[in-house]
Amino acid sequence: DQGYVEVLLLGQTVNSYRDPGRTNFTFAKLLLELAKIDGLKRIRFTSPHPNDFTDELLDVMVTCQQVCNQVHLPVQSGSTKVLRAMRRGYTRLRYLQVIEKIHKAPRPIALSTDIMVGFPGETEADFRDTLSLLDEVQYDNVFSFKYSPRPNTAALSLPDGVSEEEKGRRLKVLQEQQKLIQYNRNAAYLGQLMEVLVDDNARSRFSLAGRTTNNKIVNFDGPETLMGQIVPVEITGFSANSLKGVWLSKDRRNHEGNRV
Repeated sequence: DQGYVEVLLLGQTVNSYRDPGRTNFTFAKLLLELAKIDGLKRIRFTSPHPNDFTDELLDVMVTCQQVCNQVHLPVQSGSTKVLRAMRRGYTRLRYLQVIEKIHKAPRPIALSTDIMVGFPGETEADFRDTLSLLDEVQYDNVFSFKYSPRPNTAALSLPDGVSEEEKGRRLKVLQEQQKLIQYNRNAAYLGQLMEVLVDDNARSRFSLAGRTTNNKIVNFDGPETLMGQIVPVEITGFSANSLKGVWLSKDRRNHEGNRV
């Protein structure tokens, strides 16, 4: 009623949600309930846990256009040994089985994740497993960081055999590899027409910024009155982190149509 067109469901293992008052009311069913709200055009959620990423949830993402086609699916490491030490509750194989289903979905779904390097006991071979995971999954975005001790965590009792210098090296290698993956993935959007929800001023060179339904940042020029609207933008350029484009105003669309 206040005019919002997008909602984000936020929670640790958000897809593990169950309504205690309704039998079998799963997270996927919650998304379908939200999709019935008049005026709500986009529904996002983060961060799901791989073990609870069900076929039912994937089917809703494919068939319900209001549910955004982007998933932030934290992995933390590509090594099963490290995942067990982290008590993540899944193996590399189990995680990749979920990814394979997402890749095969009839609706393209963008993927992002969290990755930690230098967890206690992580060997060079373990780190290489993480690098190979990047190549296999082809994430659209990765939030990566170095392990650091935190109070009241089980990891505090583990011997931390990875030096700060080595953690820094691994992080740099991982980020450089992922940057190339993102650059190549963003190149595929060149020339496409995308629906962009304008939600901010661009940081440089352009006046406006917004996000596509698959969470790509798009920078373009246009009036401030577009803020909060979903507008068509033709992609004319890209970097590893964002896209740039041209807003197709009604006048411009009419002109282009007449020219064609």
